[in-house]
Amino acid sequence: MKTLTKAVMTALVTTLAVPVASTSIMLVSAKPALAKGKDKEKGGGKEKRGGSKSQGGAKASNGNGAVRSTLKGANASNASARALEVANANSRVGKAAAYRDATVAADEAETAAATAAAAVETHKETDPGITEADAQVAVDGLNGQLNTLNDEKTALQGELDTLNAKTELTDEEAARVTELEGELTAKDDQITQTQTDLTAAEDDLATAQAYEEELARLEDEAALAEAEAEAAAEAQHDSLLVLTDGRDISEDEAAMEELHGNLGL
Repeated sequence: MKTLTKAVMTALVTTLAVPVASTSIMLVSAKPALAKGKDKEKGGGKEKRGGSKSQGGAKASNGNGAVRSTLKGANASNASARALEVANANSRVGKAAAYRDATVAADEAETAAATAAAAVETHKETDPGITEADAQVAVDGLNGQLNTLNDEKTALQGELDTLNAKTELTDEEAARVTELEGELTAKDDQITQTQTDLTAAEDDLATAQAYEEELARLEDEAALAEAEAEAAAEAQHDSLLVLTDGRDISEDEAAMEELHGNLGL
């Protein structure tokens, strides 16, 4: 009986001990589970903020963080259009506006220079193929030939007039009259052809003169436009240095892209 009671009691104790142990385990495990949940929530918050930092890190890897660091005070270029318009010229925003205007002016000057240079090249396509100097030589030469032909004609005509003034001509003189008349006809043909050639040469001279005068005018305009473009580019660079406190960031493509993007350029 004692043995049975002892066995029953042993079983009883064992049976009761299991739930107690389980309850104990659940109670112990419940507290860490809640703490872990709170930690997770906090961790989630940290992860979210970390995500922002991560995004910031991504921007930095894309150059934005480094770009803003490079721009420094020039980040004022991110001001609104209205702010840029009304800003004091000596303020950082005002200097950004001045750089914007200088850049627009430089771009316009560069375009004007390119247009002027293109006009020169287009005009060169109409080159008449003869220079004014060569055309003048041709005109002078033909004028000289024409004068000589007219002098020769005058001499022939004088000789003919002398023979025709005679009442009687020898056979030799009569033959000379016929010969002179033929020479005068040939001389007239030469004079006519020379006059035609001279007219063409004078046209060539006028064309060459007009071409070269226009070329000189266009080249002067192109040179002036190029000089203005260079001056505008220097003014743009100077305004950049003013904006960046003397730091030349013009070779930093990412920084310049950011700056121009901020200014709507």
